Amino acid sequence: MSEFKYACPVCGQHIRCDSSQAGTVMDCPTCFQKITVPQAPTSADQKFILTGSKVEEKRPSTLLETASFKVPRPTKEFPAAAALVLFLVILAAVAGVYFFTRTHSRWKTTDIGTVGVAGKFSQQEETFNLAGAGADIWNQTDAFHFVSRSVNGDFSLTAHVVGLQETDPWAKAGLMVRETFEPDSANALICVTASNGAAFQARTNSGAQTESIRNSPRLRASCWLRLTRQGNKLTAETSANGKSWKPAGSTTMAMKKSALAGLAVCSHNSTTVSKATFDHVALNPASVPVAQAPAATNPVPGPEPPKPPAQPTAPPANDTNWKLMLDSNTIPDGPVFGLIHGQDFIMDRASFQNGSLTLRAGTRGPVELGVSINLSGALAEELSGKTLNVTTNAEKAAKVTLRWKDETGTVQKPGFDGGYALRLQFGTLANNRLPGKIQLCLPDPEKSYLLGSFNANASKPKPKPEQKAPPKQ
Repeated sequence: MSEFKYACPVCGQHIRCDSSQAGTVMDCPTCFQKITVPQAPTSADQKFILTGSKVEEKRPSTLLETASFKVPRPTKEFPAAAALVLFLVILAAVAGVYFFTRTHSRWKTTDIGTVGVAGKFSQQEETFNLAGAGADIWNQTDAFHFVSRSVNGDFSLTAHVVGLQETDPWAKAGLMVRETFEPDSANALICVTASNGAAFQARTNSGAQTESIRNSPRLRASCWLRLTRQGNKLTAETSANGKSWKPAGSTTMAMKKSALAGLAVCSHNSTTVSKATFDHVALNPASVPVAQAPAATNPVPGPEPPKPPAQPTAPPANDTNWKLMLDSNTIPDGPVFGLIHGQDFIMDRASFQNGSLTLRAGTRGPVELGVSINLSGALAEELSGKTLNVTTNAEKAAKVTLRWKDETGTVQKPGFDGGYALRLQFGTLANNRLPGKIQLCLPDPEKSYLLGSFNANASKPKPKPEQKAPPKQ
């Protein structure tokens, strides 16, 4: 063995060793760097100082580096705390994008047809702000702004129309279901207009003419709308307060099971948009059963709870319920409903006073929508259990008076002394209540009719106090 010197490749320190250590790893006595000892020089190279090789140490992998993402190893320029903050920011951003996508991208906003001016949509919590142009939602093709979601089968869509900008009396804001985004797609729409009340309309086949199902001239925004699909039947309802609902028409349409449901806005003007605001928007399956409370383990015996009052059903088409030749069909048990001068009517209150039966919508103030039948001063006791039938050829008939408000807000009160058909069945008077059933069809051009049951308040009005004569002077 022979001795030789070699230099540390890091600090340059000369290290003495012998040829038997060639190829082994040694520590530099100065910088403690691990060095691979070079091969011993030949006799011809003794005058040169050889240099050892630096040993590269493998650093153990960290947990973060073995995961599916990589985090840069901290350096002097990028301390560990900063690396951790960056990682948390990136994680929060990814989570935020995921949440936004899951919760806000379900509503698709688009213009249908040639609108002239692009529509807009924004949402702040429960408030939906829409702006839409377009000539109309009518005829064979539509032009409007649509905010929708995909539905499959039965559903119920409800919303409160807070306001609608009047760019035209026929500007529309409402609820729609349609098969496709094509302008001529089959669809149904329940909407409120700027000045012409509410309307339920439908295009039953692609490219067909849109038809008006039912108009409610009195309704204005702010109002509530509901559109329900059950199989091939589409039903519309309206409400002034979101609690008491009135039927607004129904139609049958063989629409595809997979469809689009949402909010529609049309300015009825291709050069400008109409702005509409909705809230309390709810799109739910229509066939979800109502949860029932579990039965008590040991029920306490007692009287059965009263049955809830029968709910009104949507009035069928006029030619079904309006007929001047009354037949023997059974009058339904639900509250009286029908049409008065083309306006939807559901009875809120019935009263019998001074020989007149009054059926009205609303419970306070003067009658603005209703019917009064003057029975020539008959007492409630006299009518108890009786049935009154009037045919169109009756020589003498009870006077029937309709009441409604026209476009100017003026109450109209046309009367009919004959030419109408009436079947009025009174029940037994009890506790100042006079129950009964009515079927009434009037000969007016609007084919007004009433059908259903009532329980009239027949209490006698309190007598007015006598006025004392003023003392003599």
